[in-house]
Amino acid sequence: MSVRFRFEWVEAPPSQDERARATMAALSIEAGGAVVTSVIDRSSRTYRDHVVVPLVGVAEWLAVHWWHLFHEVEDTREQKPDFEARHNLAFAGDGFVLPWLTMAPTPERMRLRWRPYRPSHARIEFVVEPGEAGDVDPATLERECRTLVEAVLERLRSQDVAPGALGDEWTAVNTPDRDERQFCRAVALLGADPFDVPDHLADAIVKLWKDAAPSLRDDALAAADTDSAPQMSAWLADSLETLRDAKSGDDWQEIREALPPMTAAPPWKRGYDLARSVRRELDGGDARFDFTSEGPLSLHRSETQPPSTRIQGLAAADTPACAMAPRGETGGRFLMARALGDYLDRSESGPAILSSLATSRQARSRAFAAEFLAPAEALRRRLNGGPVEPERVDELGAQFGVSSHVIRHQIENHGLATIADW
Repeated sequence: MSVRFRFEWVEAPPSQDERARATMAALSIEAGGAVVTSVIDRSSRTYRDHVVVPLVGVAEWLAVHWWHLFHEVEDTREQKPDFEARHNLAFAGDGFVLPWLTMAPTPERMRLRWRPYRPSHARIEFVVEPGEAGDVDPATLERECRTLVEAVLERLRSQDVAPGALGDEWTAVNTPDRDERQFCRAVALLGADPFDVPDHLADAIVKLWKDAAPSLRDDALAAADTDSAPQMSAWLADSLETLRDAKSGDDWQEIREALPPMTAAPPWKRGYDLARSVRRELDGGDARFDFTSEGPLSLHRSETQPPSTRIQGLAAADTPACAMAPRGETGGRFLMARALGDYLDRSESGPAILSSLATSRQARSRAFAAEFLAPAEALRRRLNGGPVEPERVDELGAQFGVSSHVIRHQIENHGLATIADW
């Protein structure tokens, strides 16, 4: 999907802020076919597809949050403090009004989301329909952002106005060497400022990067925060030691080898398809599947207390064993299924963090667990297609050994029925 920033310099009234006056522009943003800057002026009852703002504020916001925009991933449950301020363009206005546009990375693409927005004490209202572009090329977005920042700097130079902090911030973005760029990326994953890192936190990040397996580094930092990062290396080492001699049933390796190759697909679809393939190999029909602690299909499980609430477990490198945060019966079953799905779907060996992060890997394991434990077709046969009462959702959850939340999502995501009073 495409994204485009269009702007045209306009005359501004006299102002004490020379940089704002010199960079006043009509700004229009298109994303995924929608004009995000579509507004209605409530005082004049007129519509336009742009906002008039000083672009120096937008450029500074982009430069300050550059590493976060392209590396800090979202969380499905608990965003890190000030995540919106680092990713939502509405926070770049500095007194001027900008659209509610959130930009955040997925493992290989960028996801942009927007919605209508009526700022208080402003005469304009953003009227774009809510939308999302989840497949934006990072290089395209970076090019648009770079073009805007560099155009602002050139405009300031042409107007003989000092760039101020913007010049320093943009230089900092563009001058790091390879090691410095890797460090900036690691700090951004954590949600911290790459250019203002306390020594103890910098030491913790470097230690984690050196000690952790490559398959763990990004997820560990993305799931941590400035408080939990210093404990992350020790927790990983202790949890991996716990899993070192863990053994699960021998049949899982045979099932993994017998599975058909997975085709390229969105993460959720790949997770669903993998779960259905495993179900077919098990030849268990649509019956409830119960994990055991012994036998050829057993899964090893141990408890741990991760340093971050975003981390839910750690899956072993070469077997579907899991050290997981304390959970009840249904929560524990879901995490065991996620660990199994991650193990079966790996192209390379290595331990894996199970978390609430909005990444492709985590999305695949969540989709696998939902479909493996509560298959959509099994639910369809138990529903009549009409409205489903919440009590029936609870009954199905108990029947399949999952939470009502999982059943609701399966019904909704697969279009099985409508849920009354949803």
